[in-house]
Amino acid sequence: MSPSSAAPPLRIALLSGMILVLELAFIRQVPAEVRAISYFTNLMFTAGFSGMGLGCILQRQRSLAPALPLGLLLVFGFILLGRGIVIHADAAHVHYFLQYPELQGRARELALFPAAAAVFVFAAIPFVALGQALARAMDEHSRLVAYGWDLAGSLAGTLVFAASSGLQLPPWIWPIAVGFAWALVFERAVLRRALFALAGLPFLYFAFSAQESAWSPYYYVQHEKSAEGLRVYVNSSFHQLAIDWSDDSPEARGLQKVMLKRFGVPYDVYRDMHDGRAPRKVLVLGAGTGNDVQVALLNQAEEVVAVEIDPVILSLGRERNPARPYADPRVRAVVDDARHFLRTSGERFDLIVFGTLDSQVLLSSSANLRLENYVYTREALADARNLLADRGVVGLYYSVFQPWLYERIFATVRQAFGDQSMLIFDRESFLFNTVIVATKGENTFTGHSEILARYGHGLPASDDWPFVYLERPTIAPVYLKLAAVVAGVMLLAFALLRRLHPVRGMHAEFLLLGVGFTLVESSSIVRLALLFGSTWTVNVVVFASVLLTVFLANLSVLRKIAPPLGLAWAGLFASIALNYAFPLPLLFELGAGARALACAGLIGLPVYCAGICFSRLFERQPVTGYPLGINLIGAMGGGLLEYASMAIGMRGIWLVALAIYGLALAASRLSARRA
Repeated sequence: MSPSSAAPPLRIALLSGMILVLELAFIRQVPAEVRAISYFTNLMFTAGFSGMGLGCILQRQRSLAPALPLGLLLVFGFILLGRGIVIHADAAHVHYFLQYPELQGRARELALFPAAAAVFVFAAIPFVALGQALARAMDEHSRLVAYGWDLAGSLAGTLVFAASSGLQLPPWIWPIAVGFAWALVFERAVLRRALFALAGLPFLYFAFSAQESAWSPYYYVQHEKSAEGLRVYVNSSFHQLAIDWSDDSPEARGLQKVMLKRFGVPYDVYRDMHDGRAPRKVLVLGAGTGNDVQVALLNQAEEVVAVEIDPVILSLGRERNPARPYADPRVRAVVDDARHFLRTSGERFDLIVFGTLDSQVLLSSSANLRLENYVYTREALADARNLLADRGVVGLYYSVFQPWLYERIFATVRQAFGDQSMLIFDRESFLFNTVIVATKGENTFTGHSEILARYGHGLPASDDWPFVYLERPTIAPVYLKLAAVVAGVMLLAFALLRRLHPVRGMHAEFLLLGVGFTLVESSSIVRLALLFGSTWTVNVVVFASVLLTVFLANLSVLRKIAPPLGLAWAGLFASIALNYAFPLPLLFELGAGARALACAGLIGLPVYCAGICFSRLFERQPVTGYPLGINLIGAMGGGLLEYASMAIGMRGIWLVALAIYGLALAASRLSARRA
């Protein structure tokens, strides 16, 4: 029995929820297992939408259900083979921390580009089957009723997946669940049921890891004991070492002495400024398993506030760090985003330490920013300066392997602290190789004109251009090549599909609506992360709110209470222009509640108006699959176009969205005249 014969609209919601959780599972697991793909996390986002779009367009072709088990097996195979791959890339314009092979044994080499292209195709295949089934189920109901159930299923899937992440369940459970759900609901023949039920079972392989592991809301975290202490890996790469400060062996004592000296540079600067007195109150950002916290305690700090975004890594520090720094009564641990803490804390600190905060993971599936990007901007460092007591000190540890990255970090610090900053090179490269120190209220760095002249005039990172690891405002060639290949594959597929499934009109308005909506959504996510923190709970609230807003827009059209289409277009253009022009710092002056209400209006209005435009155009369509599929492919295109933010900044994306929606309006009027 095929899904097209399903009568209850609840099946629409089920299929939509299955699509959502499978896509999020791939977004989490593939980059976590194959290290370099983490720099293209939205690749899984675009693959999912591409597959869904193609499946919807093929609504009236013979059943493509076998693509689901095939796709699951291909993705499993890619992960399995890719776990030991060391991927090389042209790092001329972008700085990569590429994969360490320690966890997976002997390394195999593969170029970045073929790996990304292969996983894009493999990940798209199961969504072709799911997209076709969704379009067939939706076509049995009126357009707006079906679309409402589709949105309800996506919202439910978002909340279910968020709950599983909060409970630290692994993402590999969802391919298994999707296979079983399809077998139980959409198949009747015993052999086919067995095929689909078994398709996801290979993912059980990932339950057996050589190291102790856990899935936090952000990372795949593995850890193992070593001679030096506790080694922690995130997303299959070495991340940090919790040093065993209690080991009395000569080798351990040597390591402790070296690391205490390296981590102690900001404390030495503070003592030099304060006649040998140690900092009394210390803030550690990116506290992790507790090395920086232990160093603060060894430097006689009386109070240490340790901020760490990841609860699993913090738990490892509490339970497995041999020194037990978090058990010390002088330490207060806070689970929060570092930038959010800097912005909202009213405390004053003698010393603020930025730990090695390179996060290894992106902010969200549809925004090309890593969690730490907004920590290393001139505005964030200005926030840190505001929290310093008079004559306080800020210290940043960093791993730098490109000359221009020295300039980026140092110039960004200098924007906030002026000449009261100093770049210190470290001959060691373990954990970090650079320390930048800055002070408030006193210039202690005299005689360093050579450092200032060489490194102090680079391009700083800002909240509008927070791409710390990009040499200059440009779209790196590797992203352009990948976008070109994905776009080429989709154009070829589209041309073939037009021959298989001829329809009247191009439905360009639906394509452009998809592009524009993804741009608005990703810009909203980034903006809200800046205002409320880059935490997984903020992301969940944003995604759920967007889906709920679109659902309400569709419901208002269904109930005949929505504004007319012309007014919706006008509201969409006006609200996007407002988002572009609105001075974001004004919102920082508001309390949390007022800020949330202001953001709901500022960001909710373009989403609501875009939802009305789509629903009013969609209800006029004679079939479901083609316009819905084109819209999903447009959403994929928006994910690729979002790379433009690397060249024009985050604020400029609102103008791109405005232009795209202008083209969508023109295309819709052209289609109406041709009808």
